[in-house]
Order: sequence, then C-alpha cells, then structure tokens
Amino acid sequence: MKKLALVLLIAAFAAAPASAATKKKMTKEEAEAADIAKQHDNTARALRDALPLVLPGWSLPFYFGIHRR
Repeated sequence: MKKLALVLLIAAFAAAPASAATKKKMTKEEAEAADIAKQHDNTARALRDALPLVLPGWSLPFYFGIHRR
C-alpha cells in the first residue's frame, strides 16, 4: 500500500509541470484586445472614483450609500 501511495505521489509531481505548461498562448490580436480592455477598465474606474470631486455636497451621502461590488 505504501508503494502504491509513493508511486501515485511521484506521478502527481511528474504531471504537475506538464499541466502547467499547457497554458494557451495569446495571439497578437487577442493580446492587444486584452490590453485595450484593461485600459478601458482603468479609465472607467478612475472616472468612477473621481465622481465625488465634482458632485454637489448634498448628493455625497447618496453616492457613498450606494453599495458597489
């Protein structure tokens, strides 16, 4: 039983790098699209976070009362 467990443990360690090496490579177009999406997300986050700077004072409790994910 100990030999079987040892063989399974060795097989698991041997298979771990092989499964990690199967990462899908992005094409140039996919990488560019992902980069553009990341930039758009950063811009939207910056605009959303800067909104309290331009809101009138009476609306700030409503803004901060909104639960965002």
